[in-house]
Amino acid sequence: MADFRYLISASLCWAAILGASTLRANNSCDATLAIAPDSLSILSMQWKGKIEGPMAACIMTAFAKVPSTVWRVSLSLDSPGGNLQTAEEVVTVLKDIRKTHQLSTIVGRGATCSSACVLVFLAGERRYGALSSIWLFHEVGHWTHREDRPLTTDRIATERVFQDYFLAAGVSEAWLNRLRPLIQNADYWQTGQNLFDDKSGIITQPIENLVPRRTERQKY
Repeated sequence: MADFRYLISASLCWAAILGASTLRANNSCDATLAIAPDSLSILSMQWKGKIEGPMAACIMTAFAKVPSTVWRVSLSLDSPGGNLQTAEEVVTVLKDIRKTHQLSTIVGRGATCSSACVLVFLAGERRYGALSSIWLFHEVGHWTHREDRPLTTDRIATERVFQDYFLAAGVSEAWLNRLRPLIQNADYWQTGQNLFDDKSGIITQPIENLVPRRTERQKY
């Protein structure tokens, strides 16, 4: 089904997935906006790269341009993590979008959602996660002086993030209690399958591993 789509890349260059007409926009994201003229019900965005820079402003700019016929918004993520402050800014924007539109977040097959990316993912009402996706959890940390010095973990900030973003999104408290000791001074890697099987509550809609292919058997 055709829909209304934007692509956002980490380099802040957007490319159209669908659409015949293209409009240049003068903004900080150097956006190329494309509209699929036959269906205007969905705004689909993809962010690939770090959670940093003007990500929140880019999403706000894209959302401000949608016509009144759009009632659904989706955000696909493939990110190694990034800045906590940026993630919180993005979540604020996504919560504003949820006031008027249905919002879904997606981490697809083979994609990664690490660290600060998880906060953004949790902003979705429906959260689609592939069983074959990769996830990383760790404590909030700060560099003391230089990035070649040891990272200082901040457990107070970590607990705030758990309360404000994880538990507020319906993540299982029992799962969080199991997570806490695992991430003390450590990185904890999981697959989407792990998260779904453990009933973490992070993924609400699993994306299965099996994808049918349109093939024909060779005739002998």
